Amino acid sequence: MRKCLSMLLALLLVLPGFTLAQDSNSFTFSDIGATLELPGGVYAQVLTPGNLEANQAYLQTLGTTLEEAKARYQLDGVLMRAYDEEDGRVLTLTALKDSEAEQYFNINEHTPETRASYRRMHAIGEKYISQGYNYNSVEWKNFRGVGRWLMLKYDLRQGGEVAGRGYQRRTVYNGYTITLDLYVPGGRQLKGADNTALNKVFNTLAFTNTLPLPELPVLFNEKVSAPMETSEPTFTMTGTTLGNARLVAVVGSYSTAKTQVVEATAKKNGEYSLTITLPAEDLYFLTLTVQADGALPLEKQYAITYRKGLMSVSMSSVPPEILTDDSYRIAGTAEKGAQVQLSVNNKSTTKKVGANGTFTFTADTSQEGEYEFRLIFSKQGFENRIFTYNGSRTLSEEERVARIKDAAQSPKYNTLRNNIDRYDGDMLSYTGYLVSSEEKAGEWVMTFALEKDGETYSDYLILASEKEPGFPLNTPVLVYGVLVGTNSMMNDEKQEIEIPKLQVKLVEGTTL
Repeated sequence: MRKCLSMLLALLLVLPGFTLAQDSNSFTFSDIGATLELPGGVYAQVLTPGNLEANQAYLQTLGTTLEEAKARYQLDGVLMRAYDEEDGRVLTLTALKDSEAEQYFNINEHTPETRASYRRMHAIGEKYISQGYNYNSVEWKNFRGVGRWLMLKYDLRQGGEVAGRGYQRRTVYNGYTITLDLYVPGGRQLKGADNTALNKVFNTLAFTNTLPLPELPVLFNEKVSAPMETSEPTFTMTGTTLGNARLVAVVGSYSTAKTQVVEATAKKNGEYSLTITLPAEDLYFLTLTVQADGALPLEKQYAITYRKGLMSVSMSSVPPEILTDDSYRIAGTAEKGAQVQLSVNNKSTTKKVGANGTFTFTADTSQEGEYEFRLIFSKQGFENRIFTYNGSRTLSEEERVARIKDAAQSPKYNTLRNNIDRYDGDMLSYTGYLVSSEEKAGEWVMTFALEKDGETYSDYLILASEKEPGFPLNTPVLVYGVLVGTNSMMNDEKQEIEIPKLQVKLVEGTTL
């Protein structure tokens, strides 16, 4: 776990120096104009840029040195990092002067279209993918007093392996990209309690001042961007910017030194259209500069693969390696009219890509186990494209118990005995008494009675369990189990009768 903690990095820039005042568990961050509180008795160690030197011994337990920690805190823009050692959580507040902070300054002051563009950057953009973040959930929420924040859920990969996962709250405010992150290192799945722990701190956050908007880079919202892959040499980029803005695209090839320049001017209402033709099949880079009076210029970079017969496919939503939800959305864009087949563990569904170039599937991941998601795209005149993703679903003990209880039914005893075939394979639950218990061939076999009159038991079931029940005989218990047919048993008259048999899934103590 300590190794994973030391690997948690971002690849962004930060302005030096934050003034921080701390009073017990209360913090004031003057540079971003914010305050925050930590709950008492939860975070055993709290590190800030100002107290790293006093905590060198603790840094060593994390596998890092004072010099490395100072460099990483400055690079990541860390204002505070708190360690909940009991629950294996790391809470981090960062503030960065990155490109988004420069472009937006305060995300609340922009249009819904601009905020949607910022959200999409997390959902399908390369920036965070290159850092190892796979965002499974990305949505906006407007909070009273602190404005709009992206609600994010992620897996973090390092060296191709999942290093951990977590929740984030992110906004752009007062010229900083501000993130409150709760990270769970290692292989543990996220729990509702992790999100609750993050919210408990987030709900204390407040901004003490709001800075006026300075001169910002030119507004730029893409509707149709440059393709990452294309089978056609010509494509058109569209969207909105400031009225009469000038757009200059410089296109270069990775295999030659030749470049071409394509220019366009936005309409008075800000709509722009920029058509580019690539000279030959190749890998290209494109640098787009947008300029307008009264605004700072904006520059964006793109990488493009052009090959004839290449079907362009872009995935906007894919399942993570660690599956924690009962279903996942698999979506993206591809050639209009293409056939796309989704196979989940060899069970297939086929659709056509819509006229708008989009497709969407919902994959059922409610059962425990390993999953293979395989997408096959095909269309006449194009190469087939195949995308494969793998995931694993492991239920927590709380989830497993909840599912058992939700699925259980309790037919009357005589109804059950007379309708064994009807209930075969169903989850049943009964309250009664353990009458006998013995181990046979590695399995515990128990006699279970639903009724007791003095010392006389009646209405028997046979229970089979992989482990010892853990309750003494004659103890009232609540049993959950799957009906697996019947077992023979001798009644008081020495007659052989068939008794319903349950494969035990859960036993709980109870009172009668």
